[in-house]
Amino acid sequence: MSKRDVHTLNSQQTLNAFIKMIIAQWEHHKWLQVTVNNEKQRSDLQNNSLHLWCQMVADAANENGFDVKSFVNEVTSRAEIPWTGSVVKELIWRPTQIAYTAEQSTTKASTKDYVVICDIINKAMGESMGIHVPWPCKRNKDVA
Repeated sequence: MSKRDVHTLNSQQTLNAFIKMIIAQWEHHKWLQVTVNNEKQRSDLQNNSLHLWCQMVADAANENGFDVKSFVNEVTSRAEIPWTGSVVKELIWRPTQIAYTAEQSTTKASTKDYVVICDIINKAMGESMGIHVPWPCKRNKDVA
């Protein structure tokens, strides 16, 4: 085990293998530092939902006459830039995620964080622009 190995324990078999490896490392080094994280990273479904939601926000902003200029500096704001899912992710989602979780990468946010971040953004968009975009729901077949 190197200094930065990460092990995902999601079954009794992986737990047992990890315990054996930890015992071996302890016997060899007599010192270990272990960090435990029990929050899952986003699933593939959440990843797809994030990108679909960002595109849905972009579509709603475009349909309601809002362009990106309200989110960028004065020079860039002179051009009318239409919303895209990528623009929503970079200018709205990521800064909100960083403020809420301190995580830069959307792959690092936990499954629980996604719900809260979406709610934070929807509240702000609702108050400032009158836009609310619900999180895509698998049962409604709105997930890419």
